[in-house]
Amino acid sequence: MSENIICVCNEITEKTIEDAIRNGGLTTVEEVEEATTAGSVCGGCIPDIEEMLEKINKEK
Repeated sequence: MSENIICVCNEITEKTIEDAIRNGGLTTVEEVEEATTAGSVCGGCIPDIEEMLEKINKEK
């Protein structure tokens, strides 16, 4: 994954979210919000976070 900014409000990168999901065993948007603050301001990135959760957790 790249250094694309997923959460513009909090400047959280795709890699930061991916690492949190993989290392923390995260399965919900709420868990990602708690771990990274991504998705906790305007919510515009929540669909991207959901997509990442689905993709990464399918790999397990």
